Amino acid sequence: MDERPLDLRALDPDPGRWGAFVNATMARVDDALLLRRQDPLALIAGWRRPVLAAAAALLLVLLPVEVVLERRETRAETVRGLVAASTAWAQEGRAPTGAELLRAMDVGGMP
Repeated sequence: MDERPLDLRALDPDPGRWGAFVNATMARVDDALLLRRQDPLALIAGWRRPVLAAAAALLLVLLPVEVVLERRETRAETVRGLVAASTAWAQEGRAPTGAELLRAMDVGGMP
């Protein structure tokens, strides 16, 4: 193993040429930034399309989720209504009629 550090000075750029390159690049960047300067309202108005696209994507995800959750809630209400009606019928010691079963399943309503 050689403990001496490698001499990489041959890879160093020419200082004059490199300085000119950096200065020219910075001048182009400054010109581009001057052209892009906007007042705050114009800057916020530029966000309109990305914000609308994000909102549309969010709606496309949330609407089906809402529909699924609403269906699950409706089924749970029906089951709660049937449980309540069945408990009442069992306490009374009688069997329900078909009409009473349908009413109990209709949004959890009791007979």
